[in-house]
Amino acid sequence: MDKKSNINGVIYDTIEEYTINKFIAVGGESIVFKGEKKSVGRTYALKFRDMDRWGEFFTYELKTLSRLEQCSTSKLAGVIPIIPGQLLQELYRMIPESKKQQCINLTSPYAQYFCIVEDYIPGCDLNEYCNGDETKGIQGHTPMMDAPYEQVVNFQRKLLQWTMQFCEIMSHVTEEHRFLHLDIKPENIMITTETESITVIDFGKSMEIMGRDTGVNLNQEFGDNIGVYGTNGFAAPECCDSVEMRNQLALPATGVVDIRSDIFSFGATLWDCINPQPSLRIKPTEAGYFRRDLFNTPNGYIPELEELIIKCTEKDPDKRYQTYDELKKAALYAETKLLERDKPRKTLLALSIIAGLLGVLLLFTLVINLRRQSLTYDIALNNFNNMAAEYTEHSLAEYKETSVALIKADPGKAESYRAVLQVSYQNGSSVSKSELEEVLFKCLDYTEDPEIMKMYVNTVMQHVKSVDDKTAVNAKTIAESFSIKASLSRIDCDGMKLSNAIANYRSDPVRSYDVVESYRNSAEYHDAVEYLDKMLMSDTNIKKKIAAAKGIDPDDLQSPLPAP
Repeated sequence: MDKKSNINGVIYDTIEEYTINKFIAVGGESIVFKGEKKSVGRTYALKFRDMDRWGEFFTYELKTLSRLEQCSTSKLAGVIPIIPGQLLQELYRMIPESKKQQCINLTSPYAQYFCIVEDYIPGCDLNEYCNGDETKGIQGHTPMMDAPYEQVVNFQRKLLQWTMQFCEIMSHVTEEHRFLHLDIKPENIMITTETESITVIDFGKSMEIMGRDTGVNLNQEFGDNIGVYGTNGFAAPECCDSVEMRNQLALPATGVVDIRSDIFSFGATLWDCINPQPSLRIKPTEAGYFRRDLFNTPNGYIPELEELIIKCTEKDPDKRYQTYDELKKAALYAETKLLERDKPRKTLLALSIIAGLLGVLLLFTLVINLRRQSLTYDIALNNFNNMAAEYTEHSLAEYKETSVALIKADPGKAESYRAVLQVSYQNGSSVSKSELEEVLFKCLDYTEDPEIMKMYVNTVMQHVKSVDDKTAVNAKTIAESFSIKASLSRIDCDGMKLSNAIANYRSDPVRSYDVVESYRNSAEYHDAVEYLDKMLMSDTNIKKKIAAAKGIDPDDLQSPLPAP
C-alpha cells in the first residue's frame, strides 16, 4: 500500500509528516496526542490505536465519520497505517506517570499501532471541564456542596444550553444519517475554548441503523454475552447484554438499542457533571443507576432539570424522551424556568445598584457605549482570526458565522471586507462555490459605502473561473446576483461592467461584446472576459446580431484572447 495516497477518499499519510507536541488523553480504544503537520503548519489530534482494531475502524468508524462530515462531530483528516516501534517508545516517555500504566502496551517489542488523524479541537472534554485536571492546568467548574447560588445557576444554564446543542447535533447524526453513537459520556463531548460550544467525538462504537429499522440488535451484530456495549456508568440498560447483569437488573433479553439508548447515556452524563464527587462512578448493578435524582447536590438546581435527568435515565426506554426534539424542548422549558426563578433576585439586586449609581451611569453612558462597540468588534475580529488560522474545506459554517459577525460589528471597516475575501480565496478557491457565494453576498447587505462595494465586486469578479472550469456555470449566477442587487445599481466599476455584460449578454449582446473588447487585454479579469466571450461566440444568432451592428462578417468577430 502506498503510505501517502488518497484511496476511496481516505488520505494515507506517514508519521514523518508530523511533529508530536504533547499527550492529550488515553481512552478505552485510543492514546491521543497533539501534533502539527509540517507541510501545512496545522494542528491535529493523533489517535494511536492497536492494529487489532484496524479492520473494526474501516468496517464501522470510517463509514460513520465520512457520513457525518457536516455535523459537529470529529472530522477525519487521514490515516497513518505504519508506526515505527521506536516512535512508540518515544510516545510512552511523553505520557504522564499517572497514565503510563494504561499505555503500557506501547513498550512491548511486538506492539503494532496505526494512527487516526482528526482535526484538533482546542479545548477540553466535558469531564475535564467539570472536574478539572491538574496535570493540564484545567480548573473544575462543577459547583461543590458549599458553592454560592450564582455559581450553581450559571453552571446549570450552561448544561441546559449544551443539552440543546447536543440534541441538534445528534438529530443530524441519528435522524438524518441514521447512526447511533452508543458511547456518550463526558470524555466524548468536547468543549471548545473560544465559544464553549460542544462537539461530539469518538464514534468508535457507533452503529448504523439499516433499512426501515428503528434500532440495532446487538445480539445479531456481536453474539450473546458481550457484556456492556459502551461504558459502565453511562450505557443504557439495553446495552448491558450479559446474562448475569440482565438477571440482576430484571432486564428484558432483547439487546436492542436505539435513539433512546443515547438519550439515556446523555442523561447519565448530565448527572455525572452535576455530582460534586469526581471519583463517583456507579455501575449497572448498583442502586441509583436508573432515575438519577439530584439529592446529593448543592442548593440552586431547579426541579425541571432534575426531572429531565430522571426521564432520560428511566430503565424502560418507553418512559424516556423518544426523540431529540422532545429532549430539546424539555431543556428549553427548564432554561425558561431557571430564568424565571432567578429574575426576582436579580431584579432586586439590579434596582439597588441602579438607585446608587444612576447619576454615575448617566454621565458615562456615551463612553461606555463606545467602549462596548469597540469590545464587540475586537471579539468578532478575534473569533474571525482564529477561524482563518485553522480554515479548511470543513470550516464553511464557521467561516459564515464569523465573517457575518465581523461585518455586523462594524460595517464601515473596509479591512474587514478585505479579510473576508482573503480567506475565501486563500487556497485558490473560487467564489463560484455556492456556499461561499452565500457568505459573500450576505456581507454586502451591511454596507452602503460605494468604495467598499467597488472593492468587493471587483475582487469577486477577478476570481470567477473561465468556462473551462467545472464550476463556471456559476459565473453567470454571480453576475446576475450583482446585476439585480439594488444597492449596487449606482456603482460604476470594472466588476459591475462585467457583471452587467454577463447577466445581459442575450438581451444586449452588442454592449456585452463592447465590454469584451474593452477588457480583452485585462489580466485581472481574464477569466470573466473569457467566459463572456465564449458565451457570445458560441451562439450563432448572437454573433449575427453583433456582426450586423458592427458592419462586419460574423467570422471576423472571433479572435483568441491573450493569455493571462
